[in-house]
Amino acid sequence: MKSRNIFIAGLIAISLIFAGASVSFAGDKEVCKEQIKHYLTIKMNDGLLPGDEFNPYDFKGVAESAKTMSANEAKRTHNDKNHAAITKLVTGHINDIAEAAGKAAEGSVESVGHSLRFLYLSCKACHKVYQTEKRLRP
Repeated sequence: MKSRNIFIAGLIAISLIFAGASVSFAGDKEVCKEQIKHYLTIKMNDGLLPGDEFNPYDFKGVAESAKTMSANEAKRTHNDKNHAAITKLVTGHINDIAEAAGKAAEGSVESVGHSLRFLYLSCKACHKVYQTEKRLRP
């Protein structure tokens, strides 16, 4: 009888641990859903040169999206060192995008594009590793 109670108590403890882990990842999943919207806003800006009359580059919109993404990234929870390292990479690339778009100078479009490519690779690394985010792709 005593071993049965210990077994049941162990099952309850394990289920509470898994429930706690699921809740923390659910928060990150929501952050990713929000990040994808801003990522697409930046990606869809494909003006080639500043002041292109046929397809103007929206530096202000890109900078605002990047700043919002940076604020959202700060909401993440970290359960391991790998997740924290990936978040640090993502935040760095987002800040590079915000800085380049904020300048709105010659070469800024290329700088944003370069940082956007590395941002995509960093996000893809996280989505390949963590099961809760596999279905969310940038």
